[in-house]
Amino acid sequence: MSSSAAEVTVRPGLDGLAELAELLAAGPGPLTLRAGRRCAAVPPELAVALRAAVTALQHGEAVTITPHDALLTTQEAADVLGVSRPTLVRLLESGALPFTQPGRHRRVRLEDVLAYAAAHRRGGTG
Repeated sequence: MSSSAAEVTVRPGLDGLAELAELLAAGPGPLTLRAGRRCAAVPPELAVALRAAVTALQHGEAVTITPHDALLTTQEAADVLGVSRPTLVRLLESGALPFTQPGRHRRVRLEDVLAYAAAHRRGGTG
């Protein structure tokens, strides 16, 4: 994904992943993060995301965290939707997905790609 300094990608095979997965699998209850003498409650939404990330890593999938307003290349957007790049370009040209074209290359906001994917899953028109 092309435009965010806050983007982080984690690949499978991390040390301690099995132990972390076991701790997270203990249940959907509260999660507390401790660092030395300090501790903080992890908000439930973030705990769900962490559990999902660890599960994906255990299944051999890389996990990327990026802001919703990140700009994607057409290939990255196509990968998110699970379609070919030419299919994505047709979606852009038909107006099904908004895009910007600051130069020669189109850019698509991740938020728009995810909204399109959600509408498509629900049987909407996007």
